Amino acid sequence: MQKGITDFEARTYWKSRLDRQFDLAGVGFRRRSTAYNRWVYKVRLEMLDTVLKDHDLTTDGRQALDIGCGTGVFVDYWSQRGAEVTGMDFTEVSVANLEKQYPNARFIQADLSDPVLEADKAYDYISIFDVMFHIVEYGRFSQAVKNLAKLSRPGTKVIITDDFGTKTRSTLKHVRKRSLEMYQEVFSAQGFKLLNLKPLFFMMLPPEGFASGILRWLGILGWEAATFLARWELFGSLVGRLTYGFDALMRRVFPRSPAGQMAVFEYAGTQAV
Repeated sequence: MQKGITDFEARTYWKSRLDRQFDLAGVGFRRRSTAYNRWVYKVRLEMLDTVLKDHDLTTDGRQALDIGCGTGVFVDYWSQRGAEVTGMDFTEVSVANLEKQYPNARFIQADLSDPVLEADKAYDYISIFDVMFHIVEYGRFSQAVKNLAKLSRPGTKVIITDDFGTKTRSTLKHVRKRSLEMYQEVFSAQGFKLLNLKPLFFMMLPPEGFASGILRWLGILGWEAATFLARWELFGSLVGRLTYGFDALMRRVFPRSPAGQMAVFEYAGTQAV
């Protein structure tokens, strides 16, 4: 079995974070302020708009599932666009808080990688942002994709954020970044095909997607220096605004980014294995 954080430790880790800070820094990049994380999430929200527009997808009246719903950023996104929303999270604190904030949405406390996960309905859209790389064990990652197939119908769009780089590697004990090749292998086996891959971050988050070790560490050190002041709320919004503008320019130039992509998989309705 691959060594890494256990299911119990993962629950404890996220419960601790959300109990302490139920905001964007609590679910986002904790080494930077909430003000800075607002700009990071602004990119994700805008890119989600972009991929829906790219495929001419409508949301009004559709069934949307947000997995790892955390503090409800994407529950709010789907709700604002007329979808019928379900949120799934394996922490009680997330579900309890969001049930109060979004009385018209439905919430489930469950783990996507659980072999006995029950799927009582299928969805048109499934968003899984910054979740899959926290499933560190390969067996549970594979099970999570099998469960996504159970939650899908033909044509379902599954939208995921990860590095999708050239190599699979562990960056922290609770983080395993998988290659695009591995994603395509595991997802295609369960009846999914990759439709789209969009760049997200160049300077706003550490450039961990670089394949070269030296280039990767130089990039991370440069990022630390460029965004150091964003640790404090007073400077977080200013640094976020500046790096947001830089990343927006870079996305117009480069089709891939070193700090995260947004992938869209479509379920074909048949599983290869």
